[in-house]
Amino acid sequence: MTVTLEELTAAALKALPVPDLARLSGAQLEGHVCVWGGESLTAGTAVTVGECDHAGRRVFLRGCRRDVARHAMGALFDHSTGPKACAACQASGDCPTGRALNLLLRAATS
Repeated sequence: MTVTLEELTAAALKALPVPDLARLSGAQLEGHVCVWGGESLTAGTAVTVGECDHAGRRVFLRGCRRDVARHAMGALFDHSTGPKACAACQASGDCPTGRALNLLLRAATS
């Protein structure tokens, strides 16, 4: 199954506990500051979580490696295991959400 980058981004954003966009600062919406912890980000410390439209503009959500790894791991665990596990993850492991969360986890820990 071929999945576009936009589909992976949308899947990741749905699965991650991203804070309410209305409560984020301009710097967080522009990707300069971690959406969870509020730390300033650099090219070496930032992991892109996704892009989306909010309040009539395009926003670029990024987090620090530590927070992205923590949230991606938690979301992947919740998504793929337990009584409410994703059927696609359980059957074949080929799920856009699971794939997106795995990619985020790898990006945060590499």
